[in-house]
Formats: sequence, C-alpha cells, structure tokens
Amino acid sequence: MKAILVDDELYCTELLSALLAKNCPEVEVVAEFNDPQKAAGFIRDNPPDILFLDIEMPRLNGFDLLERVRPVSFQVVFTTAYNQYALRAIKISALDYLLKPIDIEELKAAVEKAQQQRQSPQWGQFELMERTRSAGDAPPKTIALSTLEGLNFVEVADILYCRSEGSYTNLFFMDGESMLLSKPIKDVGELLTPAGFLRVHNSYLINLSHIKKYIRGEGGEIIMKNGDTVPVSRSKKAEFLERIARL
Repeated sequence: MKAILVDDELYCTELLSALLAKNCPEVEVVAEFNDPQKAAGFIRDNPPDILFLDIEMPRLNGFDLLERVRPVSFQVVFTTAYNQYALRAIKISALDYLLKPIDIEELKAAVEKAQQQRQSPQWGQFELMERTRSAGDAPPKTIALSTLEGLNFVEVADILYCRSEGSYTNLFFMDGESMLLSKPIKDVGELLTPAGFLRVHNSYLINLSHIKKYIRGEGGEIIMKNGDTVPVSRSKKAEFLERIARL
C-alpha cells in the first residue's frame, strides 16, 4: 500500500513514518508533507492507497485539503492530538482516526482496516464530519452511522432508543423502523449522550425526549412513545430520576 503522510509538525511525520516502517511493512511511505497546501497538489497528481492526515493545521486543515483533492478515491486515516467531541463522530462513522501519541496496536488495526476496505470513502462522511467538528461540543443533529450494509445518515431526534446486541447496537426509530449498527452500545452512548440520551441499563440507551411513562419498581420500567418497554437497572435508577426531574 502506498501512503502519504500530512502533518504540519515535522516530528509527527517522521515518527509516524518510522512506526509504519517498523510495524507495518505492507505500507510504503511515498511522500511526507508538513505543508498541507503543497500536499494537496501532490495528492491530486499522485493519489495514494492510504492518506494519514492531521486535522488541525494552519492555513489548510485536513477537511479543506480533502476538498481540494476530490474525488477522494483512497482510504483516509485522521491523526490528531485533539480528543474532542468530534472524534466521537469519526469513531461512530466508517472513518478511522489515530489519537496522538499514536499507539502501535491502533496503527496496525487502522492499516488492516484500510486494506480490507474495498469501497472508496463516501464524500458525505467527510462533509458531515466537518460540520460536526465546526460545531465544537454542540450536540449533533444528524449523524452518520456505519451499518453492515453501508453508511446511513439519520436525524438524532428520530431515534427512540438503542438496545445492545453484543458487539452491535439496534436503533429503534419513531417511524417504526430499526437499524443494526456495527458498533457496541458504549460507542453509541459516547456520541448520543450530549444530545439528550441516557444509559438506563447495560443494554439500553434512551432518548429522554421520547419517554411516555415511567412505572416505578426495583429499577422500574420506561414506556417509550411507541409503546415499547425499556427496563431501568437499579444502579441507573437514581441518575434516571434525577435527569427526568430536570426535563
């Protein structure tokens, strides 16, 4: 796999190149850039198999660079030191990222994922990611969800609740539809909690705005607006009651 590294910090590209050479022999680094503007021109003429791209860079950030080299026909792995809310959106979508300092095992996993990915990245993923990043810590209104079939864009307000299915999560919507997401409920919760969702049970994450009724009990039960019943665990009961008291 031919790779290009882009980061405004010289030591970052040097370190990543060394890590790839030592741990990922299947990757050949053909170019390293610390100036994203120069990188954009080179990438247009010499598209790689995989691009390791910093997000926050002066003059031209990672998303601006991708805009300049459209169509994006290669795999993209974002590298960043900013563990901000936007990273949750990358994590829950089909995009991949490495948080600095880069972990060797995570680097190997990212390369393996890029090798296995047969389809080119969809531009809509990048556009949605850029909107989320620009919004800072504001809760998302629309999210990109990676399912077994592909990528789906959904309105957060349409989600009633989520149910764990082992390493997958089943999402249930206001219109009666459901969607099996190829992510564990923990990852889904990281993305949706700022948008008014609450983990009320190890297996359930609910949209607090879609509660119809609460039935008291040891933990209790929640009746959602579509009539579905969601259990509340004893350990989550106090937090749940505190949250609904503020609604």
